[in-house]
Amino acid sequence: MFKILLSIIFALLISLHTLVAQDAVTVERVKFDSLDDDWMQMEIELFCNGNMSPDARDPDFVEKITIKPLIAYSMGGREFQFYSASVEVMIMEVRDKSSVYFYMPGLVVERDELAARPEYYYIEVSVGGVIQDPGDAGEALSSSIRDLDMLKKMQSRAEAQSQLINNEGLLLPAYYAPEEYTSGARNQPVYIRWESKP
Repeated sequence: MFKILLSIIFALLISLHTLVAQDAVTVERVKFDSLDDDWMQMEIELFCNGNMSPDARDPDFVEKITIKPLIAYSMGGREFQFYSASVEVMIMEVRDKSSVYFYMPGLVVERDELAARPEYYYIEVSVGGVIQDPGDAGEALSSSIRDLDMLKKMQSRAEAQSQLINNEGLLLPAYYAPEEYTSGARNQPVYIRWESKP
């Protein structure tokens, strides 16, 4: 009887550890598509696992979720073009799936000679300002990024290069892209937009 009780307690402890260690929001899929006029669409599918924080208002809801993709195109040799943007999702409910979309204008794609899919990407997810562990990134990290050291080098290079090449604002959240290109965007979450009011 004691062995059975010990087994049950051990199983419960493992389940509790898995629940606590699990990210509040996970990236289920990242998809790139070419649209009309050379526009590029990036879809990031999110899944809400629930709020594991002891300070959670309600464990079934996760709030203030920031999604920040970093994409990199190899330009030959050791040169790269980096693009990044971010959106803030207001709230998701446990077991909810939503897709966040970003767009690259066709003229930028043409000018920079970009492929439909970048060689490298990483989707940074943060909840309440706390960045989730990239070690458990799964689908949020392209298979071409072999390990966390490579990811850190890519992030450092992107930060250093951004001082030389200003690509800020070229990767657009769905709410900034023209409607003719976003008509296929489905199941989007509620975004928080911080534009200043007149």
